[in-house]
Amino acid sequence: MRGALGACLALAAVAACAAPAADEGGEASGALRPAERTLVGRAAPYPADATLAAREPELHRSIAARRQAAWDIVARVLAPVAIPASTRTVPLFRTWYGKDDVERMFGRLRGTLAPDAIAAHRAPPSGAIEDAFAWNASFAGAWTDEDLAARLATMKDGADVQGLAGNARVAYSPGLVGHLFRRWADVDACQKRPAPEADVPREAPNASCFGEETPIDAALVKASWWRADAPLPVHDTSASALTARRTGTRDEGGWGVAERQASPGPDSIYTVRMSEGASFRLSALHVVTKELRDWVWITLWWSDRPDEGFGQDRPEAVRRLGGPWSHYAMSVVTAYDEGDPDPRGGQKGSLGDALAAVHEGRGGPTWTSNPYLERGAHNAQTNCIGCHQHGGVRGVTSERVLADEAAFPAAGRTRVRKNFPADYLFALESAPERLARIVQTP
Repeated sequence: MRGALGACLALAAVAACAAPAADEGGEASGALRPAERTLVGRAAPYPADATLAAREPELHRSIAARRQAAWDIVARVLAPVAIPASTRTVPLFRTWYGKDDVERMFGRLRGTLAPDAIAAHRAPPSGAIEDAFAWNASFAGAWTDEDLAARLATMKDGADVQGLAGNARVAYSPGLVGHLFRRWADVDACQKRPAPEADVPREAPNASCFGEETPIDAALVKASWWRADAPLPVHDTSASALTARRTGTRDEGGWGVAERQASPGPDSIYTVRMSEGASFRLSALHVVTKELRDWVWITLWWSDRPDEGFGQDRPEAVRRLGGPWSHYAMSVVTAYDEGDPDPRGGQKGSLGDALAAVHEGRGGPTWTSNPYLERGAHNAQTNCIGCHQHGGVRGVTSERVLADEAAFPAAGRTRVRKNFPADYLFALESAPERLARIVQTP
């Protein structure tokens, strides 16, 4: 910690970063700047469950087991992490790296590589990635200790503290960023050759653009933020509403206009306040982890009826995390096709009803969608994994997948690829992240 700032942190809450402009959906995307990174500290690693891969057949055939595993992942991703030199905490995923972090750290890392090493596409030397991570956690840019202390003095409550980590849409675990840095040369070379062929043996590794499988501790999140000074739209995810959307008889299979509105406070929805005073609510969160070969695809959305439907089986481990996290519903897929013959997945009540509404029979396509993060026609009919199978494939966007039923059946849910050049990561090549461009050479 920088000089006298350590003492300030022990007594004060931490600073929030500046708020950017909201987009048409009321969202915003504020990166975690160098100064705030020094206060948040290094990104906390994702504690992956090394036993989960062995359970993949069970997860495929049991909705109940799948949901339990997903809630366990959610509890780990939301676990409180202490801010350095402070008693304050933020959820683990809030410490993860955004695109700006990646740019800063790779710039630092690249500076350790000799020109001949860059030209030869050599991997970074041992310890260089660790040094880049450590440097990023201590580099405050042009901010002085006095600047940081002044920010600390403005903090009033928990929303200010949570605002420290900004409100960026996408964040990556250190395991995923470290993998990108280790394999930068493969990623760079991949962008300069034609798109990979679609027909390869299943035994071949995923992620030809990386040269090897993404590690088990790789994870990422995508968030939806809505301004807190306006009502939050609330979408109906009951069995009847889902049936209408899944069959396309409502809003062309999309989420359309919300059925009602709510104005939840910080005790019931995760809220951040930015340094200039604007507050934002976390309406939804995708959580994607590499604990399975084809990843685990989890999505959370805020609900004004949190103990019904997809929130009915919320475990105590999540409830113990505090008020806001007991108000999010959850859906998950781990495969393209459904292996559980029971449409209710062994669940009673409104959760069983909702699961049955999106169940298309054993062997049919799975379902999971988020009313805040998936927009447009057919977006309520998706399953995440189906669309992301095309990550890293030039010319195949999510919009194209949803618009072309012949080429991408069942709103893109059906598996049509045999290789996955970017290991399902649209962010490697697609806007606005385009991580591959960060590690490209001229």
